[in-house]
Parts: sequence; structure tokens; C-alpha cells
Amino acid sequence: PAPRAGAAGDAQVARAAGDAQVARALQRSPLRALRLTGKPTDGRFEAILAFGSSVEGAAPREVKVKLAPAQKKAPLAFRRPVAFYRLARALGAHVVPAATARRIGIGELAALIGREPNGRKLLRRFAVMNDGTVDALVLAPAPGPPGPRWVSSRRRSVRFDDAPELDVWARWARSRSPARGERASVLRDYLEVLALDYLAGNGLRKEIVIDVSAGALSLEANAGAFPLHVKAHELDRQLDRLVEAARFPRALRDALARFGPEQAAAALRPGGIEDELVPPRALVELEERRQALLSLIEAKIADRGEDAVLSL
Repeated sequence: PAPRAGAAGDAQVARAAGDAQVARALQRSPLRALRLTGKPTDGRFEAILAFGSSVEGAAPREVKVKLAPAQKKAPLAFRRPVAFYRLARALGAHVVPAATARRIGIGELAALIGREPNGRKLLRRFAVMNDGTVDALVLAPAPGPPGPRWVSSRRRSVRFDDAPELDVWARWARSRSPARGERASVLRDYLEVLALDYLAGNGLRKEIVIDVSAGALSLEANAGAFPLHVKAHELDRQLDRLVEAARFPRALRDALARFGPEQAAAALRPGGIEDELVPPRALVELEERRQALLSLIEAKIADRGEDAVLSL
């Protein structure tokens, strides 16, 4: 019914505004500290940002995020995870942590990582632009605004290929009515995961993060989104599961229907060719896959009815 759709639309608009606010905070909040994580050659850091407080006069709160300065070997690699997040935000999806790019002066980076044993080597790997800055990918630790999910200790990764949880979620999705033990929030997230990876041509998904406390899923490694070429059958894992699904989130179908070429260009090429996150060909392929997924859902609706299919 219309009232339900309107309420869902209002909630989606509010959530999108909140997501945009988080992305701006990641981009602009003062950078307090950096700590190298993983291999030095990966150039990945845990960063502490001073987020502004919503209470006037209150001190900024420090939050831990992920930060990866662009490297000479792949100076534009940060664009694909940012594009994936912006696609998710445009579709009102819940499963992708905020991601943005920010420019950091090489002097500031040198000061922050000066005590690292491999600090000088790291600095030489960074792709420094003519103005002395480095583009850096900044990632929130979990979807949504700063809160319990950002510091949750009950998070674990499962393999996309062979984790038993994937079989359970697929069984829930195939069921025409709520299955025994089904968690609606997890099922909605699972279908969002499949849809986003399919739309972005990301057939190489390796892991999904489960937040046990929140009953939610998260996609945190998205460098495989929007590849230059998608091999034949590379998206079969996602597409086969979508074809088998009997139920879908109504909000996802509605967002797909609204997300045409103009909306895609606004999300993924916000400043035109100078700021394009993906090449023009990727937008064409995205539109082709959007139409295919929307047609799949509409065919199921024609067969079983809207209320039966869009029941999540």
C-alpha cells in the first residue's frame, strides 16, 4: 500500500542523508594518528579521526577508521571502493560502510608515520601529486553512523564460496514464506549483497562480514567492484542465487526502478570526466545489469503477485 511505500521512502531519504554526513566527516575530520596494519607493501593504516560533536561546545570524539593512501603502482585504485559505496548509497542499501577519498599533504603523512620502522619506504611508494598531496581511501569500520557497530567485537568474516551460512541464507531466500529460524534483517542484507555485487560486476567476492550482535552483514573489501572487464560467467554465483530467490526487499525493487542512467551518472561521475569514479563503459554495463535484475523481479511479481514477492 501507498502509506507503507511512502514511509519506507522517507526512511531511505533520511538514511541517505546520514550516510552522506558520515562520508563528509571521513573526508574532512582532523587526522590525529596513523598505525600501519598488515604488510608494509599494502600501505593500509588504522587512522584516528576527530569527529565533530553534534552537541554545541562538546569535544570532538575520536573514532578509528581505515585509511589507504594511493600508491604509485595503482594511483586510482581508491576510486572503485568509493564507487561501490556510492552505488549502495544511491540504492538505499545497508551493507556497505561509508567510503570516500580525501587528499592529505605528504608532509602531514610523513609526520604521522614518521615513527613507523618502514616509514621512509612507505612514503616513497605513495602517489604524490604536483600539489604535494596524496589521495587516500578512507573507510568506516562498519555501515551506518558511529556507534556500537563501529566497535563491535562480535564480527567475523565468512567465505563467499563455501561458508555454511551462505547455504542457510540461500534456503531462506528460496522459501516463498518465512522459513524456520529466518532472520529478516540478515536475509535482506544477503539479497542486497547479491544485487550490489551483480550490478557492480564484482564476481570475485571472497568474504562477507557478519555482525552477530547487530544481526547484519557488511561488505568491507570492495576493490573488485567495477572491473575493466567481466569474464563470461564470472557473475554466475550472484545471478544464480538471485534467480532462485522467491522474495525481495520492496525498497530494493523501488530503488532499482528509480536508478536510471542519469542517477547512475550523478552517483558515479559527480563532477563529470574530471571526477569520474568509473569509466563510461561501466555505466553502460551497470544499466544493462540493472534492467536485467529489475526484469527478473518483475517476472516473479507477474507470476506470484507483488505482495508475495516484495515481502521483505
